[in-house]
Amino acid sequence: MDPPVIASMAYLPFLIIFLTLLMSLVCVRWHLVRQTKACIFKQKDPATYRTAIVFGAGVNRELFPTKALSDRLDKTIQLVKEGQFDRILLSGGRTKTSSECAIMQAYLVNHTISPQLLLLDEEGFSTFDTLLRAKNVFHIQQAALITQRFHLPRAIGIAKMLKMDVVGIPADLQRYKLSSRIWWSVREALAWIWSVIKVKTRSGI
Repeated sequence: MDPPVIASMAYLPFLIIFLTLLMSLVCVRWHLVRQTKACIFKQKDPATYRTAIVFGAGVNRELFPTKALSDRLDKTIQLVKEGQFDRILLSGGRTKTSSECAIMQAYLVNHTISPQLLLLDEEGFSTFDTLLRAKNVFHIQQAALITQRFHLPRAIGIAKMLKMDVVGIPADLQRYKLSSRIWWSVREALAWIWSVIKVKTRSGI
């Protein structure tokens, strides 16, 4: 064989491993999306799921919510104005100079949402942490989860493993870049595997 052919064949096992892993992630993601689809609603019955959990999604350099986070907050504002919620848990981490939760709170209050509705969790460093603390610290057993559609399957899956009663409400109010959607899907598959490990080792269930 020619040297270039031999060299290319040397990479074949790695290519096979990569493709196998990629297909495994696709299967994991597909199965999770299928399992949680029935729990996702564009609108919910106003009489049920009167508590909302809004997940953080980062702030920019000017300390304003990112596009993903502003969509989650704007969806929350819309639902509050429809009389859907009695309380709202805002969950996020900290920046170097401020709290993501405080920024989320300020955004909602500036849009006429009463601060009395709002609960802040500044230790919601991940989806798993947010939901575990919602249950164990804030004693929330039933809730509507407000986040983007790509994130809802994992959030609902974690909540179900924690034996919480939840529904998901998509907060996709704008179109996102195709590259972002592809990255989010890959990341969510990996994050789901890690979340299952955390539930099994840290939740006490």
